Amino acid sequence: MNLTWVFASSYILDPVIDNDQIKNIGSTWGSWSTWRTCGTDNVICHDKKKAQELVDRSFQNSCNFFVSQSFAQELKNASGVKIYDSNFEQVLPNIEDIIAMHLAASSSDVVLLVGFDLAPPSTSNDQIYHGLAIGTFKSYPETQWVLVDHLTELAKPYQKLSNLTCDIMKNVLQLQL
Repeated sequence: MNLTWVFASSYILDPVIDNDQIKNIGSTWGSWSTWRTCGTDNVICHDKKKAQELVDRSFQNSCNFFVSQSFAQELKNASGVKIYDSNFEQVLPNIEDIIAMHLAASSSDVVLLVGFDLAPPSTSNDQIYHGLAIGTFKSYPETQWVLVDHLTELAKPYQKLSNLTCDIMKNVLQLQL
């Protein structure tokens, strides 16, 4: 069974959690903003300007660095940069979370989601984000999605998904294989 972690863009790994224990369970995915605080293995950057800044610092030598095909050529095909095909044209906060979910699910039986807030949306951007997240869960019906340490009640559309569950970090860390 292939397990994978996806850290939400704003998540900071609790210092009492051993990062090696996380990685013994599965590979990690997230936004460029999670790399330092979570030691993310597979890093997504959907912002052309930020991607250029990271490539200029040879960031791709520190992780599996993924950028959108829409601007990859502008990075002069930097060695070691991986490319994903993207249909996300709109500017949306934390879009890297959704992209990481898609990429992680493409090769995982179980995706462990950490730091995600799937409570009822309060803004129009939240509604778009939630729509994309629900679409992702539905696009991978054979994948089991587990929200780890989700602190609030799930928005109603998520409660109807049979492939989405919740658990606590303590239980998940016992999954070491």
